[in-house]
Amino acid sequence: MYEVLTDLDVLYDAFEKSKMGVDWKCSIQKYEYNLLPELMKLRRKLLEGKYKQKPFFEFDINERGKHRHIRSLHISDRVLQRALCDRILIPVFYRYLIYDNGASVKGKGIEFTRQRLMAHLQRYYRRHGSKGYILLVDFSKFFDSIPHDKLMEMIREKIDDEKVVNLLKEVISTFDQGDHRSLGIGSQISQIFGIYYPTRIDNYIKIVKGCKYYGRYMDDFYVIHHDKEFLKELLTEVTAIAEGLGLTINQRKTQIYRIDRGFTFLKLYTFVTPTGKIIRKPCKKNIVRQRRKLKKMYKNGTNFDDVLESYKSWRGNILKYNGYHAVKNMDSLFYYYFGEQLYAERKSIESKRSKGNYSRTL
Repeated sequence: MYEVLTDLDVLYDAFEKSKMGVDWKCSIQKYEYNLLPELMKLRRKLLEGKYKQKPFFEFDINERGKHRHIRSLHISDRVLQRALCDRILIPVFYRYLIYDNGASVKGKGIEFTRQRLMAHLQRYYRRHGSKGYILLVDFSKFFDSIPHDKLMEMIREKIDDEKVVNLLKEVISTFDQGDHRSLGIGSQISQIFGIYYPTRIDNYIKIVKGCKYYGRYMDDFYVIHHDKEFLKELLTEVTAIAEGLGLTINQRKTQIYRIDRGFTFLKLYTFVTPTGKIIRKPCKKNIVRQRRKLKKMYKNGTNFDDVLESYKSWRGNILKYNGYHAVKNMDSLFYYYFGEQLYAERKSIESKRSKGNYSRTL
């Protein structure tokens, strides 16, 4: 496995993938200007066993009201981690993932998990009707809770190349923050380990307990069952397994709901009607956030083209679900703030189109 990482073609391919979407950055352009010497330097360090990761670029972001500390990698380290993930970790670990694990997997994602939840609800209704329960579980500080020693045990179970194991140990150790060990957010290698680490919980629920209607998206998962007491017992058992893995279940966000009365999962409020129809609505927080965003863009005088593209993206996503009235009300707010600019844009388009040199539709 280690020889794969020292192949220049592999490192070059990893760089091409790493720069996608960020090739406008100065650091990426400087690295690409001296690409061959930089890749040779990285290869030489790997061959000599002297590779050491550079310090992180650290910054904080506020995402949906949550404070997150991000530790970004230097491009040379990102190239190595990309090669590690694409050539070793993904082929080794992804074969052990259950089908209903949808986070950061090629061909899957948040929409895949939402569709799987809908499919599970439909199958449950055909067998048990609209009366039933769903257990929603969330982990507290998921990436910050993963202990390195237990993670390394899992790695050694699946990878028998000692050089690769030592390299992974070096990479993982860089996430240490004093006495506190964690996995940083923003690294591809952290995402893969985050997907794989709770696999024992997936297998226990899916295989040992035989729960057909189960799905997980990173640190959020659900189980649908007709017996509430079964779900309570399952939660106790899963809590014990999680503690053995060093993970903590968020008791505030972990609840059992009736599926006919509604629940919120992955930012969608969902419930099953007596006729079997599944209603999915955008959660209230999503609507409030968009209203505040429009107001902020109006006050800040944001470029109208940027405002329009942002709003069209949000609107198109919400219309996938039962969000007609929410979109109708938001359209009214959009016209209230940006009606004049929209009217001027349309007049400009009509004028250019009449001259035969403009084809854009608004």
